[in-house]
Amino acid sequence: MSLHALKQEFTTLPNDFTCNNSTSSVATGSSDVQLWQEFQLGNEDAYAAIYKNHVSQLYMYGLKIVNNTPLVKDCVQDLFIEIWNNRDNLGEVRHIRSYLFTAIRRKVIAEAKRRRLKAGDLNPKDVIHISSGETFERKLIEKQNFDEQSSRLKNALTKITEKQREAIHLKYRAQLSYDEITNVMGLSKKGAYKLIDRAIKGLRKHM
Repeated sequence: MSLHALKQEFTTLPNDFTCNNSTSSVATGSSDVQLWQEFQLGNEDAYAAIYKNHVSQLYMYGLKIVNNTPLVKDCVQDLFIEIWNNRDNLGEVRHIRSYLFTAIRRKVIAEAKRRRLKAGDLNPKDVIHISSGETFERKLIEKQNFDEQSSRLKNALTKITEKQREAIHLKYRAQLSYDEITNVMGLSKKGAYKLIDRAIKGLRKHM
């Protein structure tokens, strides 16, 4: 995907956009460090690979923070435009996913405050689906056949705190590691473990 094509995609994304997470040839076998370095050198294929690998998850995560599709779409688009325009001034990035999640979190919260919107609203179309598995954690990860349990989960999610919902999304939907979650949410590793443990206990209690 060329830079021109990527900019065209920015302007034509529908409100419920998703992106194919296939990677371009430059991403194949490339570490995050190498891919980021190529991007900083102006490699448009590397830039497109970063975009395609992460845009959908960033969009879904943004909607977990603020349930406002136009706002989140604008923030995601602005983020990718900004990192391209400022690539020469950006530092070394070893983990692109956690870097982008941290950046979009700050951007969405700041924009929501600017527009005076309430953060933390749940999107009923994008909840963590629960399937029948051996453990509660396994159910969260597999999230397939949710039918009658879906409404119970939606209700349970409203009973835990906004930070707990965010942590659950990062761990079980975005599948971030605890180290990545600590970077994104600004927590200690111990704090991240405690937050997710309390969230799981809260969901169990209300399901």
